[in-house]
Amino acid sequence: MTRHKIKSTSAIFTILLAAVFWYLTFAVKLLNFWLSMSIAATTLSLLAIAFGRIPFQKSEINLRAVVIGICSALILYGIFWLGNALSQLMFEFARPQVSSIYDIRTQGEALIVALVLFFITSPGEEIFWRGFLQRWAMEHFGEPAGWLIGAAIYAAVHISSGNFMLTMAALVAGIFWGYIYWKEKSIVPCIISHALWTVGIFVVFPVL
Repeated sequence: MTRHKIKSTSAIFTILLAAVFWYLTFAVKLLNFWLSMSIAATTLSLLAIAFGRIPFQKSEINLRAVVIGICSALILYGIFWLGNALSQLMFEFARPQVSSIYDIRTQGEALIVALVLFFITSPGEEIFWRGFLQRWAMEHFGEPAGWLIGAAIYAAVHISSGNFMLTMAALVAGIFWGYIYWKEKSIVPCIISHALWTVGIFVVFPVL
């Protein structure tokens, strides 16, 4: 992982931009959801590379990263399956809110949605949220605190959706992928995990 230090002004600017993107996507619903998220993920990842350089090296693409990515995707799916089941027993609003998340699938064909999730939004989000923002937070606040700060900000931008279940899902996922990034010092397994998990839980094996 590159040692180039990220400036706080760059991090704060991109955090605010991410908040605007998520607000326009989830609250205003300015464009088709998948187009909007593709624009957001691409823009933020390009800014992350411009401000912080490419966040991984070719040597990080190896068997260990693939195995961790696949196994962690399966583990996270299990966590969400269990969490969804328990939340529906505890909260009346859980099922309608989760259902509203899955309604987004109607804005695109299943194959197109899967391709967008796998090749655009998942890699883009990991490059920005873990490879740039969490890296900045760990550089400035220490690794444990930076891990949690990065996850908290990732969850916070989802608040504008008005969906408690989505915000909590982002918090859990942010903590999970953030921990992998912290310990592995690489976003490659995070990208693999994120891509497989989103396609699995959103397209192939939905929990609802």
